[in-house]
Amino acid sequence: MLYLIKVPRKKSSFTLSFLGLSMIIEEMQKKGFKKLTGPPEDWLKTFTSMEWGFREKERLKREWDKIQPGDIFIFHSMKPEYISADFLPTGIIGVGVVGEKRIGIDEEAYFEDKNLRPLRIVFKEIWWFGEYEKISTEKFPIKAKKGTDFLIRELYYLLKNCVTFQEMREHDCVISTQGAIQNVSIEKQLRLIELIKPRLREPIIRK
Repeated sequence: MLYLIKVPRKKSSFTLSFLGLSMIIEEMQKKGFKKLTGPPEDWLKTFTSMEWGFREKERLKREWDKIQPGDIFIFHSMKPEYISADFLPTGIIGVGVVGEKRIGIDEEAYFEDKNLRPLRIVFKEIWWFGEYEKISTEKFPIKAKKGTDFLIRELYYLLKNCVTFQEMREHDCVISTQGAIQNVSIEKQLRLIELIKPRLREPIIRK
């Protein structure tokens, strides 16, 4: 059975599927994956937009040029950048599969200029580890206008059940906290997959 979530911001929709959990693990093992790093406020934008963006800097442009449909990324959430909530956890909060790339504006920008990150990744599938069914599907600017307390509540559910750095240290697979996009060694990938596997729920699929 498929469950459909209508998102007001676009004509496209998202589907929650109970299928494919084993397939994403197999793909991660076969193809490998890279890491994306950003503040939780940006990941909350990704929740509704299914997109991620980079600034148009030389190194980031080179990395963006290499990205292909089907590439897999793990999502590293760092400390909040725009709100005061240092008590929120940091770590790996999800996995995404690239559908396409585009150059354009950040349609959910609020704290930054919409043109700041024109190098866009569009995800076709995302596996969030948190209780994402409790998160509003409103656009990020609408959420931000409701105030810090509302954003903290949304982030609490998004970051819940993340792979913490304590867990990564215990399993010898700590990822770098630096860089917007980085490779992950094969050895660490295999250990991270074991931490990610029990956290996988139904993916959100872009239609």
